[in-house]
Amino acid sequence: MSDAVQLHRRLRVALQNNDHQEAIACLKEAAALARTEGDHAAEGRHLGNLALIYNRLGKPDQALRCFEKALRLVRAEGDRVSEDGLLGNMGNILREQGRYDEAQEYLNAALRIAGEIGDSRGRGIWLSNLGLVYDDLKQSERAIECHSQSITVARQLRDQRGLAARLRKLSDSFLSAGNPTEALKCLGEALTIYTEIGDQQELLAGLMAGAGVHTALAQAAASPGESHLYYHNALEYDRHALVLARAEANHTAEADLLAHVGEVLVKTGRLPDAQDYLRAAHQLYGMLNRPDGQAAVNRYLKYLAETD
Repeated sequence: MSDAVQLHRRLRVALQNNDHQEAIACLKEAAALARTEGDHAAEGRHLGNLALIYNRLGKPDQALRCFEKALRLVRAEGDRVSEDGLLGNMGNILREQGRYDEAQEYLNAALRIAGEIGDSRGRGIWLSNLGLVYDDLKQSERAIECHSQSITVARQLRDQRGLAARLRKLSDSFLSAGNPTEALKCLGEALTIYTEIGDQQELLAGLMAGAGVHTALAQAAASPGESHLYYHNALEYDRHALVLARAEANHTAEADLLAHVGEVLVKTGRLPDAQDYLRAAHQLYGMLNRPDGQAAVNRYLKYLAETD
């Protein structure tokens, strides 16, 4: 059995077991072996995978150094496919570091190559990630444009999971732009997709986001009647989400939802019911060692005690 095959098997087992240190050792050996054999394209790919692991371990600077070495190698070999992926991944890390000008530069470069080589999947991903850069910069119109284009790509590829995730991002951008109607429309389509594909975790997150949107709308409503309607919708989202959180034994989400339901019930004047939810949230936050959650709930419980 060749050294390359043995390394590949070791790497596969390490990744399956989430043994990051063994995976790092395997990729370093594989890169060195490829260098010895003069296969610089393979060396670059191994370094790129090593960079991904470093980033996953919270070591972005090491990841960028590996990506830079990999980029030089694949460019020298004319490997445009690998160059596309490396540039995009570097752009993502730079965005996470708040280096937005550089992030835009790398993501736009990845977009250009994806277009040139016909990589529709990559183009959709880089458009979505570029939209996140503009979200961070509070440039909502440009973010909406990027997310919308990435959604078009996902529809063309019939990538339902990717489509739902990008609809969530577009929803957030519309909300930042002060357009809650479009935000809820996008979120509603995403929730339908998550229901159809059976992704309970993302459905839960989407329902919690929907409750938050309706609560914000209630607080900004022009009349008490309009406010009451939005609060009612928020509670519907919360209660559906509570069922999922409990079914998934997601106690963190359950505590947050109990607290949010209690908060909404306080604001709609249903104080006895609010107290039940808030006390349940307080108890669960205690079990989860979440003093921040308990402190937030205590403010409402104090208010209820004073108005009793």
